Amino acid sequence: MQHNMMLTWPEEYQLPEHPLPILVQLGLTYRCNLKCKHCYALYRRSRGEFSLAEIEDLADQLYGAGSASLVYSHGENMIRTDFHDAATIFRDRDFYQTLMLNGFYVETVADARRLVDAGINRAMVSIDSIDPAVHNHIRGKSGAFDVAVRALRLLKEGGMPTVGFSTTIDTHNYRDVEQIAAFALDLGVDAVSFMQNRYNLTGVFDRSLWPTYLQTCQTIYQLLLDYQGTLDVYTHDPFMLTVLDDRLTDRTARETFIGSNLCNVGTSMVSIDPVGNVSGCNFIEESIGNVREEPFQQIWDRLVARYSDTADPPSGPCGSCSALGSCMGGCKAFHYNGKYDERCGAQRFIDPAPHDLATAQAPIPDTTPTRAPGVFVGLPRVRVSGASR
Repeated sequence: MQHNMMLTWPEEYQLPEHPLPILVQLGLTYRCNLKCKHCYALYRRSRGEFSLAEIEDLADQLYGAGSASLVYSHGENMIRTDFHDAATIFRDRDFYQTLMLNGFYVETVADARRLVDAGINRAMVSIDSIDPAVHNHIRGKSGAFDVAVRALRLLKEGGMPTVGFSTTIDTHNYRDVEQIAAFALDLGVDAVSFMQNRYNLTGVFDRSLWPTYLQTCQTIYQLLLDYQGTLDVYTHDPFMLTVLDDRLTDRTARETFIGSNLCNVGTSMVSIDPVGNVSGCNFIEESIGNVREEPFQQIWDRLVARYSDTADPPSGPCGSCSALGSCMGGCKAFHYNGKYDERCGAQRFIDPAPHDLATAQAPIPDTTPTRAPGVFVGLPRVRVSGASR
């Protein structure tokens, strides 16, 4: 598989000389009212969630470390009755805040306006299919589709600056990508974020899914081109750059794709779970440290060092691959498990049989069942200089 173009970062996405935790994936709870089939947090449990006082201290530490953007993830964060108070803490420190939600806790226009007042800049509601039966099946609850659509309309009416879909693509809905984007346009939302399921986290990657994966990559990129200026189409999958690099000729689409698809672990992104464990992202089950036990800056410095050796894999299939400059080795969650990114078409000579992948579990104290949408939204298009915003 030959690649005619080496991708480079456009000026708009240049990272600072020293890595900064610009984007924080923050969980305030693992609790959820749904049972999503793709959920990376399905069996994680948490008692002793952050108190508001701890959240305020963490916000100060993150601000001091150079963080500027926050994505609420892990669980259904609006389950917390003090969620708006927590969001206000970050609003007062000028964080750009993205809320991932299933829609059940936005029942009125007043609910939507309260989120806006708390400083939420972008709300991404989970929509996994335009077929209510499929969406409800994936989300594990009847009526979930109607609730999600209602929430989208209320958020728009309530003045949310950016409203969009979050769609996790798997074998149930990969044929629906184009229809989902068209539905987003019909509803008048601003964005749709597609996330292909992280098969390494479910333990098995089936190589027979490669043609489906390739076609989905091509479809998403074509949607980005088709909807430019009308609907923002996002995705986050480092390997998509390798699949599509010969087609990335449109400058605007190219800049968007590069900015949202290169892996940010150890360079500009960090994940903090509801009990304080810090990891590279939501998909890497390795705790580098806990903010309840030591300052965040110390943990971040250690995280940067931990993942610097996976940025350019020195050996194995990735180290000698001509596509390394495009995908940077793909998803670091694979490398953490000692594997190359198994979605890689450049490595199709490998045995196509599905096989197990080892997974290291981060220490998660105590227990209550938890679920959360496994969706990542790329960085907002902002220029970063040092730690300033």
